[in-house]
This record gives sequence, structure tokens and C-alpha cells, in this order.
Amino acid sequence: MLVRNWQARLRHGERPEPQEASGSIGLNGVTQAALTLIAIQLIWMAALLARSYFRQDDYFNFDRALADGFTWKYLMQVNAGHMAPFAFAMSWLLAQVSLYNWVLTSVLILALEAAACFALLRVLRTLFGNRPAILIPLGVYLFSPLAVAAVSWWSVADQSLPLELSIFMAVDAHVRYLRGGRMRSAVAASGWTLLGMASVEKGALIPLLLLALTSAFFVEGRWALAVVRAARRYWRAWLLYGGVLIGYCVVFFLRLPSSAIPPSGPGLVSRISSFLSALVGSTLVPGALGGPWRWAVIGTVQASPPTALQQLSWALALLVVVASCVYRVRAWRAWAILLGWIAAADVVPVVIGRLAVAPATLLCLQARYATDATSVLALCLGLAFLPLAGEQSVSRFVPADTSAGTWRAIIRSARAATVVVLAIFLAGSFWSLQSLEGVTHTEAARSYIATARVAIAQAPPGAVIVDTPTPPMIMMAAFFYPWGNTSYVIGAMARDDPARHLSWSASPHGVIPDLMIFDAKGQLRPAMLAGPASGPPPDGQLCWSVTTGGTSVPLHTSLFQWPWTVRLDYAGPAVVLALRFGGQWTEVTLPAGTHAIYAPLAGAGSEVTVRLAATAPAVLGAAPPLAGIAPLMCLAGVTVGSWQPAPSGQAFPAAPVPG
Repeated sequence: MLVRNWQARLRHGERPEPQEASGSIGLNGVTQAALTLIAIQLIWMAALLARSYFRQDDYFNFDRALADGFTWKYLMQVNAGHMAPFAFAMSWLLAQVSLYNWVLTSVLILALEAAACFALLRVLRTLFGNRPAILIPLGVYLFSPLAVAAVSWWSVADQSLPLELSIFMAVDAHVRYLRGGRMRSAVAASGWTLLGMASVEKGALIPLLLLALTSAFFVEGRWALAVVRAARRYWRAWLLYGGVLIGYCVVFFLRLPSSAIPPSGPGLVSRISSFLSALVGSTLVPGALGGPWRWAVIGTVQASPPTALQQLSWALALLVVVASCVYRVRAWRAWAILLGWIAAADVVPVVIGRLAVAPATLLCLQARYATDATSVLALCLGLAFLPLAGEQSVSRFVPADTSAGTWRAIIRSARAATVVVLAIFLAGSFWSLQSLEGVTHTEAARSYIATARVAIAQAPPGAVIVDTPTPPMIMMAAFFYPWGNTSYVIGAMARDDPARHLSWSASPHGVIPDLMIFDAKGQLRPAMLAGPASGPPPDGQLCWSVTTGGTSVPLHTSLFQWPWTVRLDYAGPAVVLALRFGGQWTEVTLPAGTHAIYAPLAGAGSEVTVRLAATAPAVLGAAPPLAGIAPLMCLAGVTVGSWQPAPSGQAFPAAPVPG
């Protein structure tokens, strides 16, 4: 057994490092091919990023970074079961350097992607040596549509890519510890594990992954017995990894109750089963073979594989698994490790943080929940077929027992089958990514942010802006309230120019001249109250008669129950009016003069009741007015509605700015 040979050499004081497992990269054919594949993938990724842009959670993370600052509370926030301090730290840095700068963000994504790719190449060389066959798992990782599509979204890339980098480097360092016995390699593995935990909570599974790989492929005997032997033989490493894991778990479970989305409760068995089966059958398996070939946009981009291709992918995946198990004795352990990772890393977090608030049928089709599985797939694919560096053979078949001609025929057939499967994978990947580009439309979002940035710079100093939700292409208000409002998304850009003293009001109250509002294109326009009005006073009068007894002002149409805003157009002395719109009374103070005054009022109906509550002396603490006697005020009209951009008036900027 390979590990026994290493251990024997250790007992004689040697510190072997196999030449074929060296971490240095020589300019040989395999390395050149690997570097070429990585370069192609990065170019492909850059082209996809050029068509992508910020979306949904990205704005939330940036705005939280600016609102909370670089604090423990911000870094350790748990949202939907996720704790990702390293990802939040990167978002904070981007927000500080250049807010909503997609070019800078894309450069950072490409840097993380490149680091993960080179880390995979390193660990493949460490595990299997610098043989041509390592290009297969490398290519599967590089061109998997699941991975490439998901990391074009910053809020996925900032968690998944550091996690994948951590997985590769932790496995690499741990394998070097197994072969060389140096504790510094175990310390390095624990450091990479800590980075994975800081990237996303899935990183807590890295120690378990290391234990599974060690017992399955680096220790002799049945797997259950090998686990015990691995625990005893490498106990110092497990103590080190376990200490890091325990510390992380303490912090995580102390912070979990503060999650913005509470953990899912009981009664979710059917939804868990539905999510797991659909995630594997509709997203993971097709994605591992170049799918999903077709995408659907339901808020976010989701996998939508054609039924025929989906079923074909199941058959092909089964064929690969069976072939590996026929070829290698321990191949089934690699697939068991992969399934265990999917269950623990990709299913459990969603069950904890999402299934209680979102349908399983939608969650299972989102590639972002299974992106990290491609990294473990690449490792397990190699372990299922390839011998470890220094290992003589992994095949069930012994060439000496087979005629030379028969053996050559078997090898040719295996190579031909491999080429066919790879061709199917690469063709499917190309088709899937081309299809993804066809449904990726970010021009409107780019233009909205660019236009809003110019609007902030041109806005009149001291302007009061009505706070409304941003368009769904930016953030879905129902999921991100109030962080999806313009006061957060656009207000974050206004921090760069505090001299203008721009302010936002969710419910304008009182006399506020020249109210403004952002439209769906990012332009800042005059705000108007859109809704039914009272029309002119009855009997040709100039004003509605308002008394302490109350006056009903009818509207042109009836409104449903909602938090509305009431506008009163009046002229006269200072008074206090009481208003009611099918609900409770609310009071509003009208200053002397001719004004339009606004009052938030929740209710429903087709009329507004107005009565005089006090005159100006009462406002100052004097006696109330005589019953039934109205001051000399003129209520010219009443409007009930919601805030909308006015179709006329000066807009800032005059036209939308291309993104």
C-alpha cells in the first residue's frame, strides 16, 4: 500500500516528496495544456462578466457595508443561515474604493477564479502526479456551466470562489502532511480551512472532507475500519482541524438566532425531499455533463433543462459511475464522498435558511446553491479513475492476465469512450453558456445606476426625495425591504457628495415644496400624488366648508385598504385639521398661507372626512374655537393616492445615461 511505503520511509528519517507530486509547475506538455485551458476559461469568464452586472443581494451587501461600517456586527451577520465574514469584508472594501464599480468587481472575480483554477491544478498534480489524465477533471471544473454561470453574480462569487480555493489548497496541504508528516503542512491545511469557513458556512465541512478522503484512499482496509485507523494515525492533524471547527461552530451558533430569515422549523420533510431530488436530477447531474442547455429567468437565472436531455444526462452519469466502479475497486467511495458533500453542503444550508420562505421547486433550479459541488466533483472524478501518485495501479484488471491484443483493445475502447463523453460535455457547456448569454440582459440595470449617479450630482441642494422601491431588475422590494428602496441603493451614492444635503422621506408629512422622486430609469423627477381627487367644491363654491362638526369630501372613485398619502390644497390662517379615510382620525397642522400639505393616512373608501380641530391660538396653547365656527380658511381640494414621477417638469439628468 502506498501510504505504508511512505510511513516506512518516514521511520528511517526520510521526508519524501514525490517528484510527480511536486507543487512546482514545470513547462512540460501537461502543464502547458493545463495553462491553456485555464486561459481559455478566464477569457470565456471575462466575456460573460462583460455582459453581467450587480443584482439583488449585491446592493444589499454594499449598502449594509456602508451603513454598518467595518464592524464585528457587519462581518458576523447571519442572513438566511449564511455567515460569510470574508465575503462581507471584500464587499466593504469594494464599497469604500468605488461603489457599484462593475469593472473593478469583475477584475476581483477573475482574480479569485484564476486562484481557484491554479489551486485545482496544484492539488491534482499533488494527488495524481503530472500526468495527462489530470486534464479531464481540470476541464470539468473549468467549463462546468454551473460554476461559470453562478460566479458571474458577485454575491455568489465572493463566497463560492474563496471556498473552492480553500478546498483545493486544504486538500493539497493535507495530502502533503499525509505523505511527509510535516506539521507545517497540517497547519497550512487548517489555515485554508479557516479561510473556507470565513468565506461561507460550508467551509465547516472541509475537515470532514479531509477525513473522508484520508480514510477512503490513503488508509488500508474496509472504509469503516479505515476511518478509525486514520483517526489514530493522524490524530495531531484532527486535533488541529477540530479546534478550528469547534471555534467556528461556537461563533456561528451564537450568531444564528440573529439571522434575518429565521431557520426553518419542523414539517419540512416533503419539501426537503422535493428539493433534494430536483437539485440533483434537474441541476447537478445535467450541469455535471454540460447542462442545463436552457435557462429561465424567474427573478434570477435558473436552470431549465429539456426533459429529453435531462434524462439522457442521468443515463450518461450512471454509465460513468458504473464504469468507474467496474474499473476501480474503491471508485464507489469517491462518489459516496461527493453525495455526502452535496447533502451536507448544498442541501442542509438551504433547508436551514431558505425552505421556510421560498418554494423548493424554485430553489432547486438555482445554480448558486450547487456551485461548490463542481470543485468536489473534480476531485472525486479523479479519485474514481486515476491512481494516486506513486500508486502502481487502481484497475480491477491485471494486464498480465490478459493478452496484449485484448488489453490494447480495452485501452482503445476506454479512450474512445472518454473522448466521446468529453466531447458531449464540452459541446453541452458551450451550448449552455451561449444560451445563458441569450437570457442575460443587464443594460437596464447598468443604465439605472449610471443615470442615478448623474442625478445625484445634478440634484438641487437640499432636495427632499420620496423614498420608493427600486425596480425589480435592481432589487425585489418584497425580499429586501427596506434595503431595496432608493434611500439605500441610490442614497449610498449620495454619501460621496454630502454638501448637497439630499434627504429621503418614506412618508412626506407637512408642507414640503418641490418634492422629487426617482423614476424607473434612474432619473430624478418632480414628485406628484397620483390618485382620485375631490374635484371642485359643490354649488359653484370656491372652497369646501370645514367645521368642527366635520365635512365629507367625496372622491371620484373608491380606493382599497392601503397606506395612502392625502394632499390638501388650502389657503388661510394656521389651523389644525383632523382627517379620516375610512379608519382612525389623524391630525395635521396647516401653517398660514397658501400651501399644499401632505399627510400619510392608511384607509379605504371613496371619501375623506375633514373637521376643524383647533385654530392658531389653540396651537399656541390658547382656547379652542367656538363650536361650529370655521376660521377664514379655504380648502380648495383633496387628493388621495401614491407617489409617482410627474410626466412633466425638469428631470435630472434630462435623458437616461447608458450603462
